[in-house]
Amino acid sequence: MNTNLFMGFSLLTISLFAQEKDSLLNTNIPVLKEIVLSDDKLSLWAVGSSVLDLGTSLRDNRLTDIASLLSNKSHVRIRSYGVGGLSSASFRGAGTSHTQISWNGVILNLATTGQQDLTLIPALFVDELKVQSGGLSSLLGEGALGGSIHLRNKYRFNQAYNTQLNFSVGSFGKQMYGLSSQVSDAKNAFDIRFYLHHAENDYSFNDPYLNGEKRDLEHASFSSKGFQTSYVKRFNRYWSADIRYWHQGTFRELAPSISEAQSTAEQEDESNILLFHVNHQKEKFEWNANVSYHHSDLSYEDSLKNVFSNHTTHRYKISQDFRWDLKGKEILRLESSMQLDSVTSTNINDLRGSETRFTLGLNHNKHLSDNVLIVSGARQEIVDNELSPFLPSISFQLKLNPNILLACGSYRSYKRPSYNDRFWDPGGNPNLLEEVGWMSNLRLVYEKSNTHVKKRMGMSMYYGKIKNWIIWLPSAVESYWVPENKSLVEQIGFELEGLYEFHNSWCVFTYETTSSYQMVKDLNTEMIGSRQLMYIPVFQTNQRISMEVEKITWHYQHHFESVRYTSVDHKSYLDPYSLANVGIKYSYEMQGEPINIGFQVNNLWDANYQMVQNRPMPGRHFNFNINFYL
Repeated sequence: MNTNLFMGFSLLTISLFAQEKDSLLNTNIPVLKEIVLSDDKLSLWAVGSSVLDLGTSLRDNRLTDIASLLSNKSHVRIRSYGVGGLSSASFRGAGTSHTQISWNGVILNLATTGQQDLTLIPALFVDELKVQSGGLSSLLGEGALGGSIHLRNKYRFNQAYNTQLNFSVGSFGKQMYGLSSQVSDAKNAFDIRFYLHHAENDYSFNDPYLNGEKRDLEHASFSSKGFQTSYVKRFNRYWSADIRYWHQGTFRELAPSISEAQSTAEQEDESNILLFHVNHQKEKFEWNANVSYHHSDLSYEDSLKNVFSNHTTHRYKISQDFRWDLKGKEILRLESSMQLDSVTSTNINDLRGSETRFTLGLNHNKHLSDNVLIVSGARQEIVDNELSPFLPSISFQLKLNPNILLACGSYRSYKRPSYNDRFWDPGGNPNLLEEVGWMSNLRLVYEKSNTHVKKRMGMSMYYGKIKNWIIWLPSAVESYWVPENKSLVEQIGFELEGLYEFHNSWCVFTYETTSSYQMVKDLNTEMIGSRQLMYIPVFQTNQRISMEVEKITWHYQHHFESVRYTSVDHKSYLDPYSLANVGIKYSYEMQGEPINIGFQVNNLWDANYQMVQNRPMPGRHFNFNINFYL
């Protein structure tokens, strides 16, 4: 009955707006100035939550993968298996599968693992990057238990023709090429992007099992290619539609760990995403509808261990949201969606092979006065005709003066067990419960600028709990591991972001920082004393200084992470480490077109470190890049 209600609601609203569209097609279209279309729901509805905008960093690092950029620019904890290896993200001590990753509203997390490899996403393919810390499932849905990463593209009109070529070479056989081109007029905008990336990753490391003797990493090459294109059409001042396609293909050799003599493991990934979007805006009303298809293939082969696996997922989704600007500075948003996941795998033992999800969400934004804002939300999902946990949220924002903003909020979130958790053969547990959490967040933002100085500081304090945390443990009967709902996890922490920028007639000086302190404990463990979860540093920080003088810009960046435990009893751990990167960029014009040339030294002090146990990271290495604007 609930399923029929959701389907009926979706079909009814689509039918109503299809009838209205015909009456608007003959409306005269005025001459338009530059227009940028970007659907961003965080700005209105994530009040009280911590949101970090990294759009500027994207423009300066077009041939950097999203994992590296987040590691250097945010509070996000990146867990990497080495250059070119799997890289996953976690927020505030939550698991990597608790991070929701979306691209223009399409959820990229795979149904099999609940994760997405951020190494495979180049900054070239993204125009906006926002990082939201803390669970906010009332707005974002299932999966956003720890936080979310939002990748978006902009559509620009009246920009004629613009092309950018990117070229980068570096240590360990790295070569990367990128091209992006846009052409637009007042009604149409077309965008196309390519990239190729190859690296041998044959760097040296100190082997602790050979008394620190130098060894070269073997069987670690990485090759990736991608293609992305979009077209948007503005029919008139009220209606627009766009279509976007993204293809990605990757092949990599999986290097042995330090404790392994050799590896023959190889992995091949392929994904295709097709997105169709319609937007209608008229006076105080807006409607968005999306139809998307996401296909993913993963093939894993290890002839040495006689393991051959194939995993294919298909995701179909139809969604729409409505927004009304009401009287008295009040906004109402209604969202509905229908999603079908289909999974086939050599290691998934699920007779159904598919999962259907219906969603209904409601958000309300109300200014009680010019300085006081209250935002509330609620969401209900139905998965295979069963109700998921109800997801409410409430937040407040108070403007203390023109420069200081105080916000607080409380949110409930949840994460369903992945297909691997429930049906992996051998070991899957179909009786697992959903992981359910709640978090309260207090945030203070100070911002002030004048002719020469810009200052911004954001501080967040949070407290949360996640129950039914899923842990894979050795089976008491069988020789393999099985997942269980074992932990009650407590999250307590503090985050800081700062920006200081000074500029005059001869230079621009910039200082940026992101730092975090997080205590994440399993309250169900029987151990006494410190119980920080594995792989979560208590403290991490990024510091960056840059100076721009005429055509030359240099920067120094420093990243630090404290000790990370690799066993529950804390007897095994990874040492703290510091990384320093230094770079210089020269900008000039050739026949009126800008060209940027850059050189960077990574891991300047040649630190010996690991992000995952027995997975060595590279020492000092170099990167050279050129960007042409045509």
